[in-house]
Amino acid sequence: MKKKRKKAADQLSASQSDRMTLAFFGYSWNAEHRLDAYMEETVQSLLQAGVNIDFYFGNQLSKEFGIYGVADVLDLASMEQFFKSKNYPAAISFNNSMLIPQVLGAIRGTVATVIVDDLSHVFDNSRTGPYGVFRQDIEIVAMSSALERLLLANVEGVADRLHFMLPATHIERPPVLPGQAAEYPISWVASLVGDEKLQLYLNAVAEHPSYYALTARCLNRLARDGHLRSIEEEDGADFALIKTIPWSFEYFTAQLLNVLTNRSRVELVQRLAPHGLALWGNAGWRNLLTHDASVFTALQPQAITQHADLRRVYNASRISINMPQAHVANDAVQYRVIDVMASNALMITQYNKNSDLYRVFGADCPIPTYDNLATLERLCVHYLNHETERRALVEQCHRLVAEGFSFRERAAKLLDIVGLQSQAGAAPGRLNRIDLRKFLTPAEAARLREANQQRLA
Repeated sequence: MKKKRKKAADQLSASQSDRMTLAFFGYSWNAEHRLDAYMEETVQSLLQAGVNIDFYFGNQLSKEFGIYGVADVLDLASMEQFFKSKNYPAAISFNNSMLIPQVLGAIRGTVATVIVDDLSHVFDNSRTGPYGVFRQDIEIVAMSSALERLLLANVEGVADRLHFMLPATHIERPPVLPGQAAEYPISWVASLVGDEKLQLYLNAVAEHPSYYALTARCLNRLARDGHLRSIEEEDGADFALIKTIPWSFEYFTAQLLNVLTNRSRVELVQRLAPHGLALWGNAGWRNLLTHDASVFTALQPQAITQHADLRRVYNASRISINMPQAHVANDAVQYRVIDVMASNALMITQYNKNSDLYRVFGADCPIPTYDNLATLERLCVHYLNHETERRALVEQCHRLVAEGFSFRERAAKLLDIVGLQSQAGAAPGRLNRIDLRKFLTPAEAARLREANQQRLA
């Protein structure tokens, strides 16, 4: 790995006048191909470092559930030749996006993958299981200790290629004037999770007693144990019924964990709405507006799509809360936690004795934590009524992230991991979004041309 990285760096230093172009393998789950706020910030920070970026949407490559297999309509040989012609000195991937042999073999320099989510959510285009890609000659950035432990336990020799880091944010915040009132007593940015596949399954649950009973039993076990391994190990009637569903066992578990997440999130809104909760969420919350008064009271009409919008909300709040999804490792630190630590709001998050907050910020990390929703409500009420105490904790948190947590610093670290350097004094780089539909098989391209002609006739 070090030889490959040095080769890329040497080739770059031999042509300082040439602007380097980095391959960035990300994804987008909306029809407009709009990046999520944090991926967008990462891309922009790399551009500001003087790097050109060719951005690829890995979800266009996938065949099933957005992250598995390779779409039959793509010509991989053509794609591989294209990547070889680009002669990229390095590549950065989020959640193993685009990391198939045809792409990995075509990158001249080092490839790094940034794992920002649970392993059940990473791309597995080659269907080698959750660890197959990590056994390749790539650098790995793990955003939680839980991911680190899984990789160390399951991938031989990975330690030298493994990097740990928490999320990044913007550090600057507007000053709070004396006597200035916060716009939002409590803010929360959260989704009701799941997708159309979960909804189709729930339709089957409502129509078939066997799936209804199975789901009830599985939800009870998940609430009790946090996993369904006992069902898999028993290999009985429940496991046999799960295998009739066109999902992997891991995907089935993740979707039912989404159900538990949504139950807890609705209860949270019901508890905190009377205390001034302002909620920003996805379209899933709108389905509750007609029959849950708390959601109607808390849900804000504006959509948040940019990181700047998130920071504005946090800076205009007295308290901002975090409830991780049920499938997320409890010791992981979510993006919003670091964002709020750098803002005018006080972060209150779920407690875990092994949280990476304590690994990075020490056992005396000043963030208040809760172990149940009653405690969360009590903490919110307390700090809303004790402004001096709240403000002191905010200042402590801000000092903890004042250095080393900016997107600019994070971009420099990512470039260093792949053996590149920021271009000091260079103008911002250029972003080129590449549509993988340019690699359609001849048969698929002909089919689309014929369909378009018929539509125009």
